Amino acid sequence: MRSYTLKLFWWFWLTAAVAVVASHMIGKLAEEEQFRNRGETMREIAALYGEKASSTLARNGREAALDYIAGLQRTIRITGYLFDDDGKEMLGQPVPDYIHAILDEARKKNGPASTFERGRPVFAVPLESFPGHYFAGALPNLFREKSSAATLYRLLAAVFAAALLSWILAVRLTRPLKGLGKTMRKFAAGSLDAREERAARRKDDIGTLARDFNAMAARIEELLKGQRRLLADVSHELRSPLTRLGVALELARRHIPEEAAGEYERMENELARMNALIGSLLQLSRLDALDRPENRQTMDLSALVGEIAEDGDFEGAPHGRGVSADILTGVSYSGDPALLRSAVENLVRNALRYSPEGGTVDVSLSRQGGAVRILVEDRGPGVPDEELEHIFTPFHRVEQARERTLPDEGCGLGLAIAGRAAALHGGTVTARNRPEGGLAVEILLPEDRPEKD
Repeated sequence: MRSYTLKLFWWFWLTAAVAVVASHMIGKLAEEEQFRNRGETMREIAALYGEKASSTLARNGREAALDYIAGLQRTIRITGYLFDDDGKEMLGQPVPDYIHAILDEARKKNGPASTFERGRPVFAVPLESFPGHYFAGALPNLFREKSSAATLYRLLAAVFAAALLSWILAVRLTRPLKGLGKTMRKFAAGSLDAREERAARRKDDIGTLARDFNAMAARIEELLKGQRRLLADVSHELRSPLTRLGVALELARRHIPEEAAGEYERMENELARMNALIGSLLQLSRLDALDRPENRQTMDLSALVGEIAEDGDFEGAPHGRGVSADILTGVSYSGDPALLRSAVENLVRNALRYSPEGGTVDVSLSRQGGAVRILVEDRGPGVPDEELEHIFTPFHRVEQARERTLPDEGCGLGLAIAGRAAALHGGTVTARNRPEGGLAVEILLPEDRPEKD
């Protein structure tokens, strides 16, 4: 059972239920013991009833005595038998064996005898007014009889009351923890300003935990924002000297000998790669600073993904790679077209980069439950399973297991940009290895929802 609330509820309820039942049993045993200790009084009461039964028999006959005995059974639930000095039942009633046994004991003792039979006091007492006669029978165990149905109902009521109180207590104890957990999930999803204010006002251990989380979250937010500012500032500052360097290289090319053209071309390629890297860093920094798409509008997502597939097929053709598309038509989506285009383009280009010569990248668009699904599959070497959850981290590479097959080396930020773009739309990006080989990357975007103010 995963729910902490239910765990607390079950423990509280079981503890309370055991306490209720134990209390009842202790009280029952105490009353039973008290009942047993009152045996002398009970024998005296039984002797009075026996004297009355014998007197009725002597004056009014057996039928009257039987009526009296039946009245005792009916009103106070005492069963009784009259015996003469030979041990014969004087009223003609059938006598159980345990009555014969207690009668024999009383006759041997020539005095009263008592025991318990199935919880009922069994007695045999001599009658002083009628020498040689004995009155034997069984008294009711009033405690046991009165504690049957009524006691069961009281126990059930106590157990259900304990359940209600246990549930209220469990909910009150776990509510602040659930609120703190919700805030933690928001923080983990990218809302760096998420704080737990309500629980932090408590004066107990939960309040201490919430305040520690708030302090940790503030520190992490400060560090991440500082890191992002640094990346953005450095990237921005590098743009100008790189641009000037590109102009200088172009001017220098006009005056270099022809045999040095290869070295200058290599320098220009590296310069272009640095420009692409800085552009990706700036884009990722800008996305990290957002909590929702900047330019949300309704678009034809089918047409957008189709265009990206065509562009990818065109780019891969010179290198013997292709892109096949399976696009569900008529899919409209409310989002930022530039962000979604960037996300899907990065996935397609990444798939082309690792596809073998002659391979095909499959791009599909479909609906899955309440989400729009974009799937990009390649036929490359795949990724080790333990690395799958890390490939959307900036600059994370798995070079040994996933070698590029195109000269474009990329900059290690394409998947990170795709993941952030999907997250800004409330979606997710996941990767898995295909059983037949290659990597499948899936974007799930929730269906259109009204934008929150």
